[in-house]
Parts: sequence; C-alpha cells; structure tokens
Amino acid sequence: MLSIIKEFVQTTLGEDTISLQLRHVANYILAYCNHNQSTTNDNLLHQIILLIGYYCVLNQDNQCRLAFGNRPTVLQQLSCLPFRYFVESKYMDILFPTLISCSYDCDTTRAILQTEMSLELIANFIDTKTINEDDSKSIVSAFHMRFPYDEWTNALKYYRPTSKLSMKTHNDEEKENESHQTDTEIMS
Repeated sequence: MLSIIKEFVQTTLGEDTISLQLRHVANYILAYCNHNQSTTNDNLLHQIILLIGYYCVLNQDNQCRLAFGNRPTVLQQLSCLPFRYFVESKYMDILFPTLISCSYDCDTTRAILQTEMSLELIANFIDTKTINEDDSKSIVSAFHMRFPYDEWTNALKYYRPTSKLSMKTHNDEEKENESHQTDTEIMS
C-alpha cells in the first residue's frame, strides 16, 4: 500500500510547479492550524502531515524541497508544532513518521531538524515502534504504512549514530581511569 501511495504522491506532486504550490499550501495550513487549534483544524493538520510524509518518504529531492523557501519552511513548521505532538503518543504517531520521512538519509534536512529538536526523540520513537508495532494494524497512519519496515533499523542507526555511543563509552573509560587513579593514590 505504501509503495502505491508513495509513487502516486511523489510523481504527481514532485513536478517543480506543483511542488512549489504544495509547499505554499502546506505552509499556510500548518501556520493556520497551529494558531487556530480546534478539532476540525486538527483533522486538516493531520491530513497535511500525512501528505507531506508520503511526498518525502525515501525521496531526497522532495525532502530538500521542504527545507528551502520562505521562512519558516514546511520542515521548520513541522518541528515546531504544539508540544502535544512531541509527548502524547497519539499525536506522535501522526507527526513522527512524517519527520522521519522528511529527514531520513538526507543530511540537509536532518541538520535542519536537529536545530529545532533532539533527534533522540525520533530514535526513541523508532525504537518503541520496532518493539511494539502491531503488524495487523492496517490504518493508513500507522508507522509501518508510512515508512518501510525494512528501513527501520537503518533509520534507527541514522538518528542514533554509533559515534555518540562510542563517545559515551570513551568518557566512561576516562572516568573509570580517574577513579582508579584516585583509589590508588588514597591507598598509597
């Protein structure tokens, strides 16, 4: 299902003139819904978030298009939605697959996203979905319907680089060495 939706959305909306119009409409809807919050507007906001995700998933050209243009860009607006989209699971399930689709395997958009939020939130979301995702769910907004399951592990590595883990290990080793030296000095 994802491949059919993805191909249709990316082919149709990926043309330069249509892409520009999509960004203008998405920017307007994101700004409007963010400032005028209501149930009706939330539904519209969720639909544009879904559309943006399908537009960007595994397509670096479309990902980069959302990073440029009038400020705030679509990507910046997505990363600055109300707090509930970053802490409540039902809202995270709407937003985070789109943030992943907008920034996965695209260093430009990941860098922009990183200036707006912690990438650890995205890594934790993927980690949670890897453990808890119910494969029988066929809701169009489910993570596995919006981002290919076979990319989840790579995405987790992309948002939680091993260099960060190595740094922690190196720092921990330094602390252990300092502690050991202090213990040795005290015993002498």
